[in-house]
Amino acid sequence: MAAYRPKLSSKKPQFVVAVGARVYVHWSPPTGQPACPVPMLNGAGQLMTNDLTDGQEVEVLSWRPHARDGLAYQIRRLSDASEWWIASTYLRRMRVRQAEALTPDPPAEAMVEKP
Repeated sequence: MAAYRPKLSSKKPQFVVAVGARVYVHWSPPTGQPACPVPMLNGAGQLMTNDLTDGQEVEVLSWRPHARDGLAYQIRRLSDASEWWIASTYLRRMRVRQAEALTPDPPAEAMVEKP
C-alpha cells in the first residue's frame, strides 16, 4: 500500500494575518505608469474605486480564504473608517517597505562635500 502524500500547492505563499491586526497598504503603480488606485474588490468581487495610498494603516476586519484571486481581507482604514476588500498581496506588516527599511544610511563622510 502506498503512503499518503498531501498534494503540494503550486501557489506562492500568501500574506497571513489575524482578524483585528493593524497592517499597512503595500502598493506602488508599475514603473512608467500613471498613478492608479490599489486594485480592490467589493463584497461581490467587483473592482471598485478607492484612494488608498502606500503606507496607510488599516485594520483587518475579516478574510476570505478561497477568493478568486487568492486570500482576501476586509479592511478598515483607520483615518476615516472606510472599508474595502483587498488582496493579501497589497498588505504588509511594517509601515515602510522592506527594501527601504533595509537600506543603510550613507556614511557621514559621504554626506560632506569635498572642495
